[in-house]
Amino acid sequence: MTASGLRSVTFETRNLVRAMKDELDPVAPGRIVVSGMLAEQLVRQLSAGADRGAVIVGDMSQLAGAAAVVQVIAGEPSSADDALVQIADRAGVPVVLVQLWPQADWTRPFVLSPFVVECRAGEGFPLEEIAGRLAEAAEHAPALASRIPALRDAVTRSVVRGATVRAALLGAAAGRKGASRPVLAREQARLLARLRTMETRGATSEELPAVVGVAAAAVAASFALREVARAARRSLPAPLVNAAVAAAATWALGEALRRWGQVLHSDTPV
Repeated sequence: MTASGLRSVTFETRNLVRAMKDELDPVAPGRIVVSGMLAEQLVRQLSAGADRGAVIVGDMSQLAGAAAVVQVIAGEPSSADDALVQIADRAGVPVVLVQLWPQADWTRPFVLSPFVVECRAGEGFPLEEIAGRLAEAAEHAPALASRIPALRDAVTRSVVRGATVRAALLGAAAGRKGASRPVLAREQARLLARLRTMETRGATSEELPAVVGVAAAAVAASFALREVARAARRSLPAPLVNAAVAAAATWALGEALRRWGQVLHSDTPV
């Protein structure tokens, strides 16, 4: 590698370290406020292993600083339900609606919130679906999942899925050879940082060597992926190849860290 090339890689690695540290900076994600029918039961299930106070039973008076509200309703949404959603919307707090025992002739409450979960009679709360809607709704979902283990799998899937889609778009939109490589490396580094947030709860001085190592690995991988894409472009359309290689590599990185996280939190093999 030439001296100018080495300087370029060093500069790019430094930028990736900065981007990862920004993602790892501690944030206060707020708490989840649960209200409505059977709210106490849902709080007990969501808060298993969670930090104290991360999930609470509350009402409209406790919206300040909340990451999200989960409103459990039975039957048609009431005027109180509508009022809660409107107040939360004005406060910038997303609302997940859990509709108990839905029937065919009930009005689906999507007009109130796009985050709706149906709970069938006798099946209990669908925690995985509720966690999925919270992962979509919360602004700082990885930081929230670091406090609430019940959200970790859903947030991980959401983060990996979002990064994979963005990587595919970056690859397909590359205007010239190699133009998207640094941007893709930055996206992958941020993906790893977001997933790491759920384990570390923010950057520390001890994390810096690992952050630098991941950034350097991301830069090296981006060059390797560029060569793979170049070879495949000889027989396939360039936008298709770029999108496929970028998406597959990003998904593989996220999936590897997801599985490693599961191993760390379980005694059974993944």
